[in-house]
Amino acid sequence: MFGEKVLIGYSSCNIDEKNRVYLPRFSGAEAGDRLLIIPEDENIAIYSSSTLDNYVEKISLLNDVNEKKEYLNEFRKYCENAIQEATVDKQKRITLSTNIDFIDKNIEIRGSGDRLLVSGNFTYPSLYRKRV
Repeated sequence: MFGEKVLIGYSSCNIDEKNRVYLPRFSGAEAGDRLLIIPEDENIAIYSSSTLDNYVEKISLLNDVNEKKEYLNEFRKYCENAIQEATVDKQKRITLSTNIDFIDKNIEIRGSGDRLLVSGNFTYPSLYRKRV
């Protein structure tokens, strides 16, 4: 399952004509995994939707009001910045949003803890830029 273990690795990939990309083996992606695509600075971050589930669970167990606010703010960032939710297909691909304009179809994907970071030559609408 995607993100079940710490994501470490690097892969050069291509985006096909339908905006699909194969997820690297190190991602642990399986058909049916639900992923969130979120702009993060100059990259696109791909998180498991279970990341949000984990935040909700942590928030519900907290008693400290300040700590609860901190988790709620983090949760809000994920929700506000998500461009899309994608489901991994049988070939372990996801389709990236047509809101992302890929100037070059060659991208780099690297594991970064609980997420994949996608870098390359692309733009996405300023509406989706990270809000703090």
